[in-house]
Amino acid sequence: MGIDEGRIRRLVLAGVAAAGEGRFLPVGVSARHVHLSEADFKALFGENEQLHKEKDISQPGQFAAKEKVTVKGRKASLENVRVLGPFRKETQVEISLSDAFALGEKGTPIRLSGDLSGTPGITLTGPAGSIQINAGLIVAERHAHFSAEQAKAFGVHDGQKVSVRIEGRRPGILEDVVCRVGSGHELELHIDTDEANAFCLANGSLAELIVPETGRMVMPEAPSPEAKKALSPPEKKNRPESGPEGPAVPAKPPWEGKEIFDLLTEQEVRAAFKRSEQKVYCSKKAVITPAARDAAAACEVEIVRLSEVETKKWKIE
Repeated sequence: MGIDEGRIRRLVLAGVAAAGEGRFLPVGVSARHVHLSEADFKALFGENEQLHKEKDISQPGQFAAKEKVTVKGRKASLENVRVLGPFRKETQVEISLSDAFALGEKGTPIRLSGDLSGTPGITLTGPAGSIQINAGLIVAERHAHFSAEQAKAFGVHDGQKVSVRIEGRRPGILEDVVCRVGSGHELELHIDTDEANAFCLANGSLAELIVPETGRMVMPEAPSPEAKKALSPPEKKNRPESGPEGPAVPAKPPWEGKEIFDLLTEQEVRAAFKRSEQKVYCSKKAVITPAARDAAAACEVEIVRLSEVETKKWKIE
C-alpha cells in the first residue's frame, strides 16, 4: 500500500488548526466535468458498458473515470469532458463561467453540487449516442469540504459561509465559501479553473480560512470612535502623585491581571476585541503571527510588546 500524501497533509493541517496555529486548506482546482445517472451513461456509452476508474480523487468514494463526453451548447461544444464516478441520481454538468460564455450558455447559474432545481439543460454526446438533459447545467459554487472531525478542528459547521485568504503572486480574499461537512467529505477547498487562474492557484496550494463572526465580515467591525470612547475606562496616571499625606501609592500597571502572550495568534486578538480591550500584551520575545497583526489592524487593537525595563519600572521597592 503506497503512502497517501494527501491524507497525511490533511491530518497535519487539521492538527495545526486544532492547536490554534492557523487554519489552512489545501486547494483542489475543479476542471469541467460531468456526473451521470446510470440510465444516461448507458444511453451515451452503450447498454452493456460500465464506468472504468482511472484514478481516485480527494473526496471519499469518488473517482475520475476513463470515459469522456462532448458537451454541446448553443454556440459551441466542449470535447473530452471527463466523467466522474460513481453514478448519481441525476445527471449534472459542471463548467466554469468562461465555458458558459464559450458554449453560448451565459445564463448558467452558480449552484452547489446537487442543487439542480430550475437549472438549464444541455446536450451530451458519447460514443453510443446523444441525449438532451432538461436540467443540470451549473457553475459550481466555491465550497470547502470537511469531515466532522476536521470541521470541529476548524470551528465550522455544515452550510456555514466563510472566507479564505490567498497569498502569493496574486493575493486576495474569496468570500462566501460554503462549508460542506459530513462523512463523505475530506478537507479541501474547491474552486473552478477561472478562480484558480485569477489567483494563480494550483492543486495543492494553501489558502487560509477566515471564519466571519457575522454575515460577510472578514473581521469583526471595529467600534466607532464615539463607541470606543464610551467603552474606555477613565484614564489613570501611571506616575505617583504627591499629596498632603505624602507620595501616593503607584498606580497599577495597565497589564496587571492581563495575560502576557509568548505566542499571539488571530484568535487572541479577536477575543480581546470581543472584550472591548484596546490592547493585548506580549513578552519581549513573543512570536506574533501575520494573521494576528492583520486582525489587530482591522479591529484597532494595539499589540504591546513589553520589555524588561517597562516591567521593572512598576515594581515597588
